[in-house]
Amino acid sequence: MTPKLYSKPSVATSLGDKAVSFGLLPLVLLRWIASFVLKRGSPLHWRQKLAIAFVRAQRAVVPASIRRRNARRVLTGDGIKNYCAKNGLSVKVVTLEAQSTVYKAGLTVPPPTLHFVTPSSASVTGPTLFYLHGGGYVNPMVGPGHMPMVLACAKACKAREIVFLEYVLAPEYPYPAQLVQVVASFRYLLETRSLKIEDIVVAGDSAGGNLVGSLLAHLAEPSPYAAPVDLAGRQLRAALFICPWTMMHVDQESFTTNESNDYLDRPQALRFKGEWKPDEGEVWANLCEAPDATRVWNKAFGRDGPGVVSKAMVTAGNAEVLLDSCNIFARDHVHAEMVVADRKTDFSVLDGKAFVSVECEGEVHVQPAVDSFVGYSDGVMMRAITRWLETV
Repeated sequence: MTPKLYSKPSVATSLGDKAVSFGLLPLVLLRWIASFVLKRGSPLHWRQKLAIAFVRAQRAVVPASIRRRNARRVLTGDGIKNYCAKNGLSVKVVTLEAQSTVYKAGLTVPPPTLHFVTPSSASVTGPTLFYLHGGGYVNPMVGPGHMPMVLACAKACKAREIVFLEYVLAPEYPYPAQLVQVVASFRYLLETRSLKIEDIVVAGDSAGGNLVGSLLAHLAEPSPYAAPVDLAGRQLRAALFICPWTMMHVDQESFTTNESNDYLDRPQALRFKGEWKPDEGEVWANLCEAPDATRVWNKAFGRDGPGVVSKAMVTAGNAEVLLDSCNIFARDHVHAEMVVADRKTDFSVLDGKAFVSVECEGEVHVQPAVDSFVGYSDGVMMRAITRWLETV
């Protein structure tokens, strides 16, 4: 179900946005060229540098309100549908029943929509890849960026199917709406689709990585917003956190040191938080900083009990502003082995590592999705992810 509040901008608004954007185009181009030239010492491939420079230039020049409207012109479901149609992929859409999100009195959350995509690399014996997209909980999934990245993940783990969650967006639907929807979707996969828990790989980037954490935390310690899920001692096959949003405060050093490298910055992170409105005292929103975070994650990752997932990976670029928070989550809560990787790394170093964190030299926030826009698939983060997924 697509909320009416997400209706596309009017013709007048669209024309106005186009006029402003066209007028700003020379400034965007100048910033793009300057940013690209200044990155000549970066270890990245030239196509990666070109893509990052463009996104940084666009964010520096185009007003946030116009960028928001532009992002919402193609919502998640339409983006998936368009990409699949263009690339000959099968997709089926299911909107859950209204009762699926009813649990806490007074909390009204629309039922989620799931998109079932069969990749060309599908294996009938492979796992199901349950994917949760990023965008600060405010923006929809970007088909040309996310789809190639997720399909590469599916190929690596030999997934039989990808299930994309189209969750409601903030500020129209703030926290905990997305948590309610992801739990309802997970229950649907288990109870209606009869999937085995051990045949599910859950993955997400940025805010989607936060939502992966929300789901795992709920499985370990149920939130008051959704019904508990009894795993009966079984575990998810794997969890993949791609540059996850794990801390609500933005005072980490990497926000300052990487401000000139990343396309995400402190003001943007604060805007996302302000619109999503998380309860910072709850671990299902604030993965690292909630008072009970250590206790809940010890349960989730098997340090206090069987755990809810058998393997987990956290990735971050060492040029991104979320680097410190990603590393804190990986080190203190996932208790992952840390690997620092560059373009020359032999990724067999990841073999046999059940809980691992990879810091990728020179790369920015969700680098593989940025790379997809320029047809580049050989980045450090993407190679690390696919190598690890081959072992799950």
